[in-house]
Amino acid sequence: MTALVCFVLLLSLVSGSHAWRCQEGPTLNRATQIDASKGQVFASNVYNQNFFLNGVYWTYLHGPQRMKHITTGDTGTWGVSTKNQLYKMIGGNFTRVPGLSLSQVDAGGDGLLVGSTGSRAYCLRTAYARAFKGAGSVSWSALPAYSLKYYSCGLYGCWGVDTIGRVFHTRSVNPNSCSQTGWQVVSSGSLKMKMVEAASNGLVFGLSTDGKVYLRAGVNAGRTHGTFWSNIPMGVAMRHLSYDLGRLWVVSNAGNIMFCMH
Repeated sequence: MTALVCFVLLLSLVSGSHAWRCQEGPTLNRATQIDASKGQVFASNVYNQNFFLNGVYWTYLHGPQRMKHITTGDTGTWGVSTKNQLYKMIGGNFTRVPGLSLSQVDAGGDGLLVGSTGSRAYCLRTAYARAFKGAGSVSWSALPAYSLKYYSCGLYGCWGVDTIGRVFHTRSVNPNSCSQTGWQVVSSGSLKMKMVEAASNGLVFGLSTDGKVYLRAGVNAGRTHGTFWSNIPMGVAMRHLSYDLGRLWVVSNAGNIMFCMH
């Protein structure tokens, strides 16, 4: 791992004054997924075991349920199990949320909880997401968008990746009603994405199907979809990423966690 990190650092240092400098993150055996928001970092590994970053150490989240995907944000901490069942963390334990089966969920937007079944996107209103305390069910709103397999919301709207790797963007999804502006194709062609993560500060990152990491350049209030994808050299293929408080967290295909700072 030391050699890997040195290689990544070298790539970063030679890539210019706007380099991302990366280093080895807290060790977690065979990590697969990571999510960071508001100073909290959660991760899952190949065994679908779940962890919370406590300082520089990973704390195992005990409980009968194992999540393949965890997200945290304004509406709380949520997870998707290996059976595509949705859970919300209540009192330190994951509690089943009856209803829709999801393959991916994102709580990073401004009070939004959004998710995908693998082919269709959904939104859960802020009031419903925050009010769920373990009893009853919740009512999702289907979003009339393309066949999105990955969905993420941030400061300047929401982003989605469809089943053939194209990237879509909508300027806003209302957290109180789940109403949205129209979606537009942001990128298609040879660059195929497996996921796009939109951060609360407006930054947007993409991960291509061949494991390369990209930053969406030119994203601002006047041009919320940005201008082009700028590659961030990593040296090795990545499988997942997340961004929070100045740190870009990445998980390599080998299951190693690193974080990069600009």
